[in-house]
Amino acid sequence: MNLRPKLMLAFIGLIVIPMIGLGIFSFLNSESLLEEKYSEQTEISLKAVGGNIRYFFRELDQLSDGNLTSSEVQDTLKYSTYTSNDPSTLIAINQAEKRMNRILFQHPAVSFVVLYAKDGTMFRSYRNDPTTFKPITFDMLKQHSIYDEVIAQGGRPLWIGPYEQRELTGVDPPLFTQLRVVKDIETFNDLGVMITQYKTEEVMSMLKTFQNPDSDVAETRYMIINKSGLIMLDSKSEAQGNNINEYTELTPQNTVNYESSRESFDSIDALVSSYQLDRGGWILVSVKSWNSLTNENVRFMQWIGMITVIGVISAILFNVFFVNRVARSIIKVVRKMRLVEQGLLDIRITAQGKDETVLLAKSFNSMVERIGSLLSEVRREQQRKQHAEMMLMQAQIKPHFLFNTLESINALAAQNDGKKIMLMVQRLSNLLRTSMHHSEEITISQEIEHVRSYLEIQKYRFEELFAYELNVPEEALDYSILKLTLQPLVENSIQHGFEGYGDGEGVIRIDVHAELHQIVLFVRDNGVGMSETVLRMLGQGSSPSSKQKNAAELGERRGLGLRNVADRLRIHYGPNFGMRICSSEGHGTVIRCVIPKSRGEQL
Repeated sequence: MNLRPKLMLAFIGLIVIPMIGLGIFSFLNSESLLEEKYSEQTEISLKAVGGNIRYFFRELDQLSDGNLTSSEVQDTLKYSTYTSNDPSTLIAINQAEKRMNRILFQHPAVSFVVLYAKDGTMFRSYRNDPTTFKPITFDMLKQHSIYDEVIAQGGRPLWIGPYEQRELTGVDPPLFTQLRVVKDIETFNDLGVMITQYKTEEVMSMLKTFQNPDSDVAETRYMIINKSGLIMLDSKSEAQGNNINEYTELTPQNTVNYESSRESFDSIDALVSSYQLDRGGWILVSVKSWNSLTNENVRFMQWIGMITVIGVISAILFNVFFVNRVARSIIKVVRKMRLVEQGLLDIRITAQGKDETVLLAKSFNSMVERIGSLLSEVRREQQRKQHAEMMLMQAQIKPHFLFNTLESINALAAQNDGKKIMLMVQRLSNLLRTSMHHSEEITISQEIEHVRSYLEIQKYRFEELFAYELNVPEEALDYSILKLTLQPLVENSIQHGFEGYGDGEGVIRIDVHAELHQIVLFVRDNGVGMSETVLRMLGQGSSPSSKQKNAAELGERRGLGLRNVADRLRIHYGPNFGMRICSSEGHGTVIRCVIPKSRGEQL
């Protein structure tokens, strides 16, 4: 990966992402802390509201206790009668109801009082306020399910909230209803049942007292629900008579003491808290809009976000105007360095400024200039060395050719065969003409003619010991080749490959293939082959000093030597070209030479 993407990734990974992550973590952590904080505050508020509500109902219970023992209730229920049609009885009932008016004015919340005697007589007293209690007979009341609960209380008050037992207490307006058994204070026998209804305005005012009249009134909502989830009172007067599970997935009616959590309530994100009132299983519920709670925190987070954005923008500007400039300078040097690696030593870098990037550019220019001068010197030395090695090899080749050929002519002269001597001299002249050619490279056709002359001379010398084949396509004849490449290879086959062979048993085949970018030459023989030791020695080669030292000895014993040909090809054409030998004892030898494609006239 390039330097600039690395710097960008480092900038994003070490600056941008940590800053964004820190902002997100701060926001989420503040949300959790706010929820915990407001949950604690809501618990205090609900306990205060719940304490007031419990005190209100305790006060009503104490007021009701006093009424049970008052003469207005005790005397009325003791002297009741079934003879309701008797005028005197009606007058007595009317007078008793008038005395009961005192109960209505003991507390402003009292709205309606009903007394049921054991004989079924009903006494009623009420204000001018609307009432909701159904004036049913005592027999009908005893058939109602609530009557058994009242009797089971044994004189303790039983409270019915608004919208509970609608068939008995009604719903409009919502009122609290208290039922309790009246006992004789002397005998503790049951005298009847007293039912009292109380207004809800005072409880509603308690709920609204803990709302902030300036800003929180529109967001905070208080409700009283029963143990089945029925909403009996709602500070907004919107959900009364409905079940709270229609608005939220929570079940606050199961609250044991206090619970609070952030939840959706009526499609609004809110903090829903619930508190046990310890009265008939009633639960006080508080619903606070989360947005109203987090307004201050949102503003705080907006400031943090703004600061984060400013910091990121500043970091981006720093990255663009400073880091990128340094990165561009370094990348520029790297690109120029790659061009230098490709051999372009005339590359220079221009830099402006006074920092270390200018020093880097100057050092690079000085280094390239020094490398160029050193390479030029090395190149000149290499050329002199290669020329000296080539001259040494050719100096070894020429005497060797002449020695072997003259030996063959001498043998023919001893046989007094003039015709063969003439042919041998003609072939020798061709050999010398090619060997003494002024250029190091000749065409493949000239090299083939040279090796053909050599093979003919050797056939005369070794009396038809071998046969040869030359397979050269016309398209390959005009390409150039290093002179004296094939002759040393066939000489090796003749001198060392056919030892112990009879007349005509040895075969030498030369194949030339013109491929897309190179010429491939194969020299094959069916001779005795080479052992692994000889192949390993040819592969390892020898140092130039040892070659010079043992040149005469190796020339006579191994002819030109395969290694000399391999070295010449490598020196002249480079490491991508050269010679390879494949051989095994008893299976002949294959020599493969690869040279680049080049026309002779282009040299």
